[in-house]
Amino acid sequence: MTKKLTNIRHPEEKTLHDLKYEVHNSGICTACGTCVHLCPYIYSIADRVAAVSDCRVSSGRCYFYCPRTVPTSELVGKLSGDAGYKGPLGPVMEYCIARSTLSRDKTNFQYGGVVTTLLLYALEKGMIDGAVVTLAKDTFPYPFLASCRNEILAASGSKFAVSPTNKEFNRGDGERKRLGVVALPCQATGLRKKQLLSLKEEFSNEATLIIGLFCTWALSQKGWSQLLLEYGQEVEIMGVDIPPPPAQVMRLLTSKGVREIPLEKVRKHVRAGCQVCLDMTAENADISVGMVENKRGYNTVIIRTEKGRALLQQAQIDRYLEIASLDESSWEHLKEASSQKKKRAIAVAEEKADSSLPYYEHIISLKERIW
Repeated sequence: MTKKLTNIRHPEEKTLHDLKYEVHNSGICTACGTCVHLCPYIYSIADRVAAVSDCRVSSGRCYFYCPRTVPTSELVGKLSGDAGYKGPLGPVMEYCIARSTLSRDKTNFQYGGVVTTLLLYALEKGMIDGAVVTLAKDTFPYPFLASCRNEILAASGSKFAVSPTNKEFNRGDGERKRLGVVALPCQATGLRKKQLLSLKEEFSNEATLIIGLFCTWALSQKGWSQLLLEYGQEVEIMGVDIPPPPAQVMRLLTSKGVREIPLEKVRKHVRAGCQVCLDMTAENADISVGMVENKRGYNTVIIRTEKGRALLQQAQIDRYLEIASLDESSWEHLKEASSQKKKRAIAVAEEKADSSLPYYEHIISLKERIW
């Protein structure tokens, strides 16, 4: 039975104090970075986010934008994923598979190269001024504002540990920029909340394009470090991949060949916040991109907004992308996988309902619609 919340104020009256209690200190923080650089009291180091003091300003942006807080009345019905429910895969206008034509240039694409190519196309056509991407230093990810082709290309390839992407989006230099952002599902929700809320911010960057990544879970950077100590010593790691089932391994592509880590060992280092995430396919993005299990060298693409559809169509017309149909069985499999992730998250929330967190109560309230 769900425990009813007590002494919890209305969502539109929350402060940093509430964010600390409900998110930062509760184990559900995703380290998305949405609250960082919005407040002088919030800091992040690697993938840890914390507030060093309390701010008693009500209606705080840090609380409102967080993907793990209950949507305000202004946002109810406008969001999906962790923030609401609009079907097993969220809002879908169209879906397909695609691959980049730039792969012939021997670029470092892990699958179809769609994310990198869309960013390059948007930048070259003047749709964005730059892109927030994730780079890696010694295999540890960190957010970076790319402003040229080479910087975007340097960010290609999957990173399985968390990087607080949205803190880089929030970092202002006094000039408003139109940015593309490559976002995990939680990060996409934070960006979309910021887009939709009517709070006015001077010199705030604009999330002109949100490209979401499929994500089942992410590792803590501490856990990633432990795995590398055990499996990645004395080699240069050039890439990381998790092949589709039934493989059940993570593969490190190294200077001395491929090393495999059993997924049962990898999952021990999954962030606790990922266990209560409803969103596998970045449902609040403009366009979402993931792998295709049965077709190597392609990405699955879900178009969610008119902006996403226009970008994909134009990139195809200008021959940056090749597009084909996704077979119905693969689409149904993706829907089932997404639904199962939602059900697992709700089950965990029900087990922990005694914690009296508004986020738990919120996602449990969606149960009847998901089942």
